Amino acid sequence: MKKYFIILPLLCTTMVFSQKKGAPTKTSTTSTSTATLTDDQKASYYIGMNIANNMKNEGFKVDVNLLAQGMKETLTNSGKKLLPAEDMNAFMQSFSQKMNEKKMAEHKLMAEANKKKSQEFLEKNKKNPAIKTTASGLQYEVIQEGDGKSKPAATDVAKVTYTGKLMDGTVFDSTDKNGGQPVELPLNGVIKGWTEGIQLMSKGAKYRFYIPADLAYGDQGAGNAIPPGSAIIFDVNLVDFHPAPAPAK
Repeated sequence: MKKYFIILPLLCTTMVFSQKKGAPTKTSTTSTSTATLTDDQKASYYIGMNIANNMKNEGFKVDVNLLAQGMKETLTNSGKKLLPAEDMNAFMQSFSQKMNEKKMAEHKLMAEANKKKSQEFLEKNKKNPAIKTTASGLQYEVIQEGDGKSKPAATDVAKVTYTGKLMDGTVFDSTDKNGGQPVELPLNGVIKGWTEGIQLMSKGAKYRFYIPADLAYGDQGAGNAIPPGSAIIFDVNLVDFHPAPAPAK
């Protein structure tokens, strides 16, 4: 399971480099031209933006007034605190755990919903005579056959161009994004759907793979690009292949 990290306990470290002894410089953003802002003032503003974006990404409902109060009391070395500082670490540890559990629960529900959609999508593909399904559940469609002379082994390195898409057609990766040049990938170091699928191809072939989640990125997905539990589609052109180099002695 993918690990989740709550950003809130780390906010104080984000602010450290801009802290100074004594009261911070007062700035009125309504009356100060951006051209006259000092580097410290610009950094202060951008740090605020960064904190806000992190909180939004974590789904944390921010009380802006209390956030500002906590920062002001700390930066001005105010003796008076709304909440006791000695309780902060214990509370934030408990709060972070609750937020992580909430994230994991949401992630699990999303994965289950996507797996259901993926199953429906793959079942529909089985009705298409042009799409074949292997024993593992990998589906493939031959766009263009290759030279038919030989096929890669699971230990080979494949030279390919490709486009990866979600079920709705959204492109999440492609060699076109890197100038359109082929890339070399070891078949024992890619997702299972690729390892199996490329071994079906010969040089010059173009296949479309419909890869179920358990042969792709599973319930964890891949960052923001591929949702958890999602089937994915790859158009792959096998330019060439060769044995992997021998490991260095």
